[in-house]
Amino acid sequence: MGRSERQVKDGTDSAETTGGAGTGDTRSPRKSDRTGRSGGTDGNGKTDKAATGGKDSKGPKGPKGAKPGKADGAGGTEKRRRTAKRAAEALSVSPDAAEAPAALPSPGTPEALHTPKTPDDSAAPSAPNPEVAARLPRPRSDPDAPPRADTEPAIAEPAVTEPVVAGPAVTEPAVADPAALEPPFAPVSFPPRTAGDVLLDHLRAEAAEFLAQAPRVREGGEDAAHRMRVAARRMRSALRTCKSLVEPGPAQALSLELRWAADSLAGERDNEVLLERLLAAFETLPARSGTPRARAAVERRLRGGLSSGHTTALRAIDSPDFRTLGEQLSEPGLGLEFTRQAARPAAKTVPRLAAKAFRILATGAEALPLAHAAVAYNTPVPLSGEDDEAWHRVRILGKRARYAADLCAPEFGASAKSLAKRMKAVTESLGTHQDAALAAEVVRELALSPRLGGAAAFVLGELYTVQRFAVAEARFTFASVWPPLRDRLDEVELWGS
Repeated sequence: MGRSERQVKDGTDSAETTGGAGTGDTRSPRKSDRTGRSGGTDGNGKTDKAATGGKDSKGPKGPKGAKPGKADGAGGTEKRRRTAKRAAEALSVSPDAAEAPAALPSPGTPEALHTPKTPDDSAAPSAPNPEVAARLPRPRSDPDAPPRADTEPAIAEPAVTEPVVAGPAVTEPAVADPAALEPPFAPVSFPPRTAGDVLLDHLRAEAAEFLAQAPRVREGGEDAAHRMRVAARRMRSALRTCKSLVEPGPAQALSLELRWAADSLAGERDNEVLLERLLAAFETLPARSGTPRARAAVERRLRGGLSSGHTTALRAIDSPDFRTLGEQLSEPGLGLEFTRQAARPAAKTVPRLAAKAFRILATGAEALPLAHAAVAYNTPVPLSGEDDEAWHRVRILGKRARYAADLCAPEFGASAKSLAKRMKAVTESLGTHQDAALAAEVVRELALSPRLGGAAAFVLGELYTVQRFAVAEARFTFASVWPPLRDRLDEVELWGS
């Protein structure tokens, strides 16, 4: 307890002690009555034995600084008011409440540590004087308050626990094995792919390649025109091989547009291939007086065709017809209409269509003079080129068969891929035959030009002979690779089984 509170309490006890007589000895006992505060006092400050049960008891100590023997008059009352006022300021209570003895709690009780607050008092109490509040003991509920010797020890409150209500025992339901709850495994089955699905997937892939090469042709990209032309040929070949799966009207219209696009790209690609081939052949010939002029004539002819072919390709790509073709190839169904046969299973339909393309190839190949071509360096060498068209016809049939194998490869796996790889060797040999035959024809036309001299014409004659021997070599290669492949054509129909 602070000094100000003790002054307030002692002052109040002094008033009670001296209030009984206006005069007399004001000396107060220093010890408290052991039996309480009941009973009166005589004029000398001693407790009446009759009121206390017949035993002397000393009253509380008087206020600090009060001299004994003097009466409690008006000056004492004013002093008590000032003391109460200072205590009220420290405790933030009104002076009237502090002056009233009944409003103050007894020393040493928890109520003396806090300012009382009535329920209807909604205003927050004013802050106490910091200097005085620092000397007041902290509430016992404050965990940071240090222990004090003049206060009672803190009593730990018992922990409050919720009462346990007795009831029937609750048992958790047994959890079944998760594996037993899962449905039995059933393999996912997909509907079989139809022949129309296989054809449409192939056409979409080639259409994407065709459209992707168009910007590269404008930029003059290497092999752009060739790749674009090959994609057009593949689509036309697939439509021809699988013509029973599509309605003839839309399919024929699309095939004609693709042929026009391929022909527009042919000039650039053909002249590029022939120029590269003939310039390489000049390096194999001996140097003669007419070689420079013959070489210049070949370059002038083929480079002019290369430039005009590129111009033709650009005009075709920028034309409205090509834009219409591009829009059609961008459609999901490519503008085609499928027949009822397209809804049949691919495993039973597509291999039969591919086998038909291989049978047509076999029929065309049997008409060629394979026995004579199979002999290396045989005579006579085919210098005239009269039968070149028959070989070129087989080359076209070989490409259709190869493209049919490529159509089946994604669906029927390794056997179809193996046959397609073997067919590539066949078509490459026939492609070399066609390139050499075309190069020989260009050289022959230049050699017959009257503007060239005899020396240059002689060099061109030598160049013609080299190309015709290349034709014979290509025929020999085809005659070597075709018979083993012909024996495997019967397995094409078994791809889907």
